[in-house]
Amino acid sequence: MSIKQILAVAAVLCVSCCATPSGEGQRFAHHALTSRGDPEITLRIDTAFRALPPMDVPIGGLTVARRFVFVDAGADRVVRRMIVVQFERVNAGNAFRFVYPSRPPRQFGAQMYRFGTYVYDDARAADAAPDREAGRTRALLQAQGLHAPRLWRTARLARVSDAAGMSEIIIFYCENADADYPASGPLPGADEDGDVPLEGAARDALAARMEAAVRATRG
Repeated sequence: MSIKQILAVAAVLCVSCCATPSGEGQRFAHHALTSRGDPEITLRIDTAFRALPPMDVPIGGLTVARRFVFVDAGADRVVRRMIVVQFERVNAGNAFRFVYPSRPPRQFGAQMYRFGTYVYDDARAADAAPDREAGRTRALLQAQGLHAPRLWRTARLARVSDAAGMSEIIIFYCENADADYPASGPLPGADEDGDVPLEGAARDALAARMEAAVRATRG
């Protein structure tokens, strides 16, 4: 069995788990994703996207993230756009806490988030750490018969979602960026993390497309 087949099987096993890592319920119905606590939020997902099974991703023995993945794919099954909503919570008994300011800030719904836009090599990240978020998510897409791009153009929102620092929410809006960059090799203009930061008009346009695709109607 190839490594890609193993990852696809792992993704199927992962998404079969129905318990949320935080103990709070999250539910997707009628194009709305609702979380009952930490955070209390309802997100409206554009009808062009279809929901995939949620998945749980253990992260470094410190936290567990529940990922809700929504995709917009063409007839060729290549994913054009993807929304990922990640609810992450510290494991019981662990001293780790989410502590970071909402800088650079952006208001989304009723809350202030840390905001960033960039292009990054998702395939490279998945190959480097197949058991982390990128690797598990690419395996999930493969298990669903979908083809992920190498590169994502991404807008990211994140905030600590309880006063004790035990939980956070991250919202990713991703667009297939393969056509805009060379087919292989490092990304031109990448920073020390391997990402290409998007600023100015490119940042603002991506943010506007994100907010058209996913909206906070509560929280």
